[in-house]
Amino acid sequence: MNQNPRETVAVATAEMAVLRALQVAGRRLLARRSRAVRGPLQGVPPWELHVHLPVGDTDLALLLRDAWDIPEAVGLPSMMIESLDEHVRILLAAGVGYRRDDLIKTVSRLPLEQLELPWDACGGADEVHGG
Repeated sequence: MNQNPRETVAVATAEMAVLRALQVAGRRLLARRSRAVRGPLQGVPPWELHVHLPVGDTDLALLLRDAWDIPEAVGLPSMMIESLDEHVRILLAAGVGYRRDDLIKTVSRLPLEQLELPWDACGGADEVHGG
């Protein structure tokens, strides 16, 4: 995919948000397991634990609770967060690891030129953080 600067920043932002959501879910997923299961998985990054531990559809809401708080706080559009949430839920349920190429496809389906992204607003992060 030949990306313009706006797409590049959107993908990078989406990547951090998705990996954070997978990390939150992975930590919760592991915490629910016995010591015998956790031990062998100590070296696995939390954002990859769903590849090794099954995730049921009914677990998704609990695993992803508050996972999108930071993207919301910095002002990512709800449409983008919803798309990324769907992407993460598919990865978790299918037990498929994160791949940047797949995320780029997800982000490319968004109407980026029509979305007001946090870096488009005057003041940017200073407004969000009170600085």
